Amino acid sequence: MLKPVVISEAELDRRHGTFARLASGGRHDCACAVYEGDVTIDGDGWLSDEHWSQLQVAAAPDDIGTLVVTGDLVVRGRLCVSDRLMCAVVLGDLVARELAIFETEFYVGGDLRVDRLRDRDEYLTVAGARSVAEPDGDPDDD
Repeated sequence: MLKPVVISEAELDRRHGTFARLASGGRHDCACAVYEGDVTIDGDGWLSDEHWSQLQVAAAPDDIGTLVVTGDLVVRGRLCVSDRLMCAVVLGDLVARELAIFETEFYVGGDLRVDRLRDRDEYLTVAGARSVAEPDGDPDDD
């Protein structure tokens, strides 16, 4: 598993201006897991509850509230974001087969290119262009 750098929210803001980028302000009294540069993931488990739990162990005794990728994030699979995260930030582009968000603020500083988007709470902010092949929908809505 890739190893992030764990820093404070104040340090994250100093480096990347996250307080102004996030609608919530990004202040949750939690630590931040930062992946420097571009990240490519094969499979479906990244940002899941299991991934969040692994980050918690690595950051102990701090709680991880925000996860940041400073470059592009490419997920060759489904990206189902754990609702245990307060915020997820990708400063570059985000490319994934599917992006599913529920109760987690998500900021993309570049473009978003996904086949399917599920954003139940509309907590997704995209600074660049959005390209979604299949509109937001849930099979349970039918």
